Amino acid sequence: MNDARDIAAASDSASSSSAQQPASPLLEMLPHILRTLQREPALAITLIYAFVAMAGIFYNFSFYRRFDIPVLTLSQIGDFLVAGIQQPMALVLVASTFPLCWVFDRINMRGRRRRAATRARLRALPSLTRMERARLGVLTWMEGYGRRWYSQLSYLMVVLAYSWTFVAIYADYRADLVKHGEAPVVRVWMNGATDPLAAAGEATWTYLGAIGQYVFVYDHEAARAAILPVNAIARIEPVAVAPSKSGVVVAPIP
Repeated sequence: MNDARDIAAASDSASSSSAQQPASPLLEMLPHILRTLQREPALAITLIYAFVAMAGIFYNFSFYRRFDIPVLTLSQIGDFLVAGIQQPMALVLVASTFPLCWVFDRINMRGRRRRAATRARLRALPSLTRMERARLGVLTWMEGYGRRWYSQLSYLMVVLAYSWTFVAIYADYRADLVKHGEAPVVRVWMNGATDPLAAAGEATWTYLGAIGQYVFVYDHEAARAAILPVNAIARIEPVAVAPSKSGVVVAPIP
């Protein structure tokens, strides 16, 4: 009988200690997210599309800023909606966000364990100073009423900071390629002109990209960009260039 009672007591102690163990914040939020998506299945597609579109808009801003082109001012609503779809890096960004959330969840769990240990230590003290009482109140709020809001805000800030850094680094990388001559070269004929639009010393331009109403090209020799209205362009002709010595093929910039 005593052995049975000891086993039961040990079992109750183990279950209570596991219940007090800080849970994964990500796993706590998943049931709420899944229930919301079950009620509104189209919400998942909308959120992913909005995330991809925002990544594309920030990429355009970061990339064209290197060439002093105010792309946000020149863009229309339709350009914003398709900005992310035109950039493959937006899909890479979405795919890499999920592992990032998992890594942050592991870090957050370690933080919860430390906060739980600190809270237990403060509660065990016979008397608390004003600073210790304030710290205990904050820790209690973070693990009580404010836990869900704190976790959601933390994940949101991590995703935004990661997205901002990822897109900014990629945009700077593509801009550096253009300025080093690793980009598509084109000739541009304007309406009513028999000769192609002249750049500094030659008739070729580096193609940067386009939006609904404008095409952006870059004069590598003069280190300046040109904004050409689509309605004023007769045609754009790609120019075959010799492959670089490194053998690296650079994908066209949309």
